[in-house]
Amino acid sequence: MDARALALFEQALTRPPPDREAFLRAQAGEGAVLDDALRLLRAHAVDDGLLEPSTSRELPAEIGGWRLLRRLGAGGMGEVHAVEREQAGFVQRGALKLLASGLHSPELVARFHAERRFLAQLEHPHIARVIDGGTAADGRPWVVMEHIDGLAIDQWCRQRALGVGARVRLFLQVLDAIDAAHRALILHRDIKPGNVLVDAQGQARLLDFGIAKSLADTGAALTATGSGPLTPQYASPEQLAGRALTIASDVYSAGLLLHELLTGRLPFDFGQRSLAEREALLRTAVPTRPSNALDGGALALAPRELPGWRRSLAGDLDRVLLKALAADVDRRYRSAGAFAEDLRRWLELRPVEARSGDAWYRARLFVRRNRLAVASASAALLALALGLAIAAQQARVASAQAARAEASSRFLMALITDANPVASGREPTLRQAIDQAVQRIPEHFVDQPDSEADVRLGIGLAYTSLMQLDEAQAQLERALALRAPGSAGHAEVLQAQALLEWTRGRTDAAERLYRAALAAYAADPGRQHDAGEVENDLAALMNDLGRFEAAIPLAESAVANARALALDAGVLGARLENLGSALQGVGRLDESEVAYRDAIAALEQALPQKTVALAVALNNFALVYRDRQRPQQALALFERAIALREQAFGADHGDLAGPLINAARLRAGLGQVERARADAARALALAEKAFAPDYVGRGHVHLGVAEVALAAGDAPAAARHAQAALDVFARADAADPAWSERAHALLRQAGAR
Repeated sequence: MDARALALFEQALTRPPPDREAFLRAQAGEGAVLDDALRLLRAHAVDDGLLEPSTSRELPAEIGGWRLLRRLGAGGMGEVHAVEREQAGFVQRGALKLLASGLHSPELVARFHAERRFLAQLEHPHIARVIDGGTAADGRPWVVMEHIDGLAIDQWCRQRALGVGARVRLFLQVLDAIDAAHRALILHRDIKPGNVLVDAQGQARLLDFGIAKSLADTGAALTATGSGPLTPQYASPEQLAGRALTIASDVYSAGLLLHELLTGRLPFDFGQRSLAEREALLRTAVPTRPSNALDGGALALAPRELPGWRRSLAGDLDRVLLKALAADVDRRYRSAGAFAEDLRRWLELRPVEARSGDAWYRARLFVRRNRLAVASASAALLALALGLAIAAQQARVASAQAARAEASSRFLMALITDANPVASGREPTLRQAIDQAVQRIPEHFVDQPDSEADVRLGIGLAYTSLMQLDEAQAQLERALALRAPGSAGHAEVLQAQALLEWTRGRTDAAERLYRAALAAYAADPGRQHDAGEVENDLAALMNDLGRFEAAIPLAESAVANARALALDAGVLGARLENLGSALQGVGRLDESEVAYRDAIAALEQALPQKTVALAVALNNFALVYRDRQRPQQALALFERAIALREQAFGADHGDLAGPLINAARLRAGLGQVERARADAARALALAEKAFAPDYVGRGHVHLGVAEVALAAGDAPAAARHAQAALDVFARADAADPAWSERAHALLRQAGAR
């Protein structure tokens, strides 16, 4: 008999008798699992409820020296009673679990004994301890565990209105318990809210190892059969399919639990789907980003609280959850400990491992926003750029700061000299040159905190541009400590920290830091330029988050600031591009077109310094024309954007893939099929070379290639690339289900040809 049938039968016993057969048919679907479950149900009916865990059966007042006080609960397999015993003059309390009357099958008795054995092996502060065990007079095995006077973890969080961070910290206790069980070679296999209780002191306890499985049976391989009992809502795809399990299955169920704690719901609504249908859904569907799946009612959040909650989840926490919930076992966290470590990284504002395949996304943030120069190929050039940035900042302060500027100048000259291969005898990398400079900061700036802060700020920005984010954080934290709170210099560091957090995907922290910097600048009439710069940064951040209504007034103020201060054309153009993007996002296309035209005119005056910014503006303006059904104008803009990117990066840079595939789609619609196929092939080659296998941009390129192939009448190629897009979206940490739906539509169209 398939053990999944027994699991469903046990669940059916918890429902009213008239509903049990319908429940089994809905859950099992057609096949052997349903047949076995129905046989058990019919045997149960013939046996007049012998297998029913019923309170009507007489129980002794005492079992194994433990007095039965009251029943705490019952399920298909057993019943649990509050008990106490008196020994050596003190009273000991516990929870006694007794195998349900009539469930004397060898498999169930063996499973009950296994639970006792597992619990006896585990000594952990967040796992309910086993106190005693034995066999009752009627032959039923029993076990006594410490009684946890607490609530299920989801109820506990809701009653205390815990925030996102507090819920994550509480959940880390659960992961520590799961990791301890795995290290003892035990799979839990039934991780769900009801099996995690939290006491009044906020200590979580993992309990109910009733369907746990020893990993030791398989020798070196940490696997176990998946054909065992389960709770379908919290089961992994491989558990639903009855396949071999690894610790990744518990990681998946733990991910489901955290998803429910943070969003108020599970990622999928199974409805009345059978086990097989559930497994197919988990294997093929991509969950919505948790930050976009909030159930405010279940979380007991007021409407005004939802935006802040969503911002807390958006970015890295989204990716951590989706990595834990990957359908592919190999893409999940390798252990509960690794899952916990990434959550601790999130809490400590450090980069998470779930973003490891996303470097191209983070690098493109810098290019799109035009906040930092693209890193040059020479350490000397970087040092010069760093020196100019600091000198420009100091020039805005006052000439009385001459000594401070001189100290920074000497330090930067040493950095340049060290980066000069003629003087140093080697060709250091960018990273090496900066690392060496950092080592000399303490000795060079003795009793010169302002100069030291200037240099650490510049180096922190340079590390950010090189994606050395931990190093950037260390430099910026030191710079912040050297600046007086509330000062304009303090705000400069906050602004740099905001950029760092944005780069990490911690958009909630980035917004908070930007707003703090803006408040400091706004209070100082001499820092209007900086206030406008932060407003522009905030507008860009809002655009990135799809909060276009919030972006518009910020972008408008930044543009007005640039015009009032007569800032150079490049600055004005970048701010106008931001405004155009925000207006485009809310569908105000006429106004967006005006902003883009003005942005392009200004950026053209700032060439060649603003080449990349102009390419971004042209690409985004082209999307406006595309949305307005003006493909010829859109194509002309895409072509110019491609030419500018080639000028800036060369002809084989991955950043060309996006505008190339956009142009290819337009060409296909205009009947320029051969040119479209050439652009699509080039975009695909660049994407496969530059993009990580799980980066969604790679999937979008495959979608574009499939569309072009369909236009060319090549159905096999269209199907092949649509499937490739689906594969990328399935691997991606976060992919909009609409993208997968588009790929499925292309597959259907290809099949019809």
